[in-house]
Amino acid sequence: MNIFEKLRSGAPVDMMTEEYQPVIQELIRANKALYHVNYTEPGTPENAEALHDLFRGQLPADLGLFTPVQIDLPMQMKFGKNVFINHSFTAMSIGGIELGDNVQIGPHVTIVTDNHDLKNRYVLKCKGVRIGANAWIGAGATIMPGVTVGENAVIAGGAVVTKDVPANAIVGGNPARVIRYIEENES
Repeated sequence: MNIFEKLRSGAPVDMMTEEYQPVIQELIRANKALYHVNYTEPGTPENAEALHDLFRGQLPADLGLFTPVQIDLPMQMKFGKNVFINHSFTAMSIGGIELGDNVQIGPHVTIVTDNHDLKNRYVLKCKGVRIGANAWIGAGATIMPGVTVGENAVIAGGAVVTKDVPANAIVGGNPARVIRYIEENES
């Protein structure tokens, strides 16, 4: 298992070891690529090239991504079809982020997949985040490590999601709680 697989698995990883060096190199590479993504004109060939570089050619053609964005490890992300991400998105994706088909993410959303050991803060403990198909994440929401958001769920703006969200649920607050469920006949 390589270091990136180990991080996705949730195994503890000490950032001060030689094993972690490929992660540091990828963080540096991604940070440079992000600079070009965020500071080239959207829709231009230069911006398309910067996005291609950031995701090493693994970016779906139908992804809608408004800049600026901050993604620490883009290679730890998986995108479904027709995903839309609004501006000021932050993805601490070291533990893995999966976005299902037709996911919509509002502005200023943060998804976090890493945490630190309480006794040795250089030890990372990652838990991936999964967002189900057709989920809608409202502006300013934060999704914490290990959370799964079910299909068709809605995360209210400003919510801090610390636990799994059932399919078709609308959640809000800090910490987020179920407000109600979307009825089958609702549009």
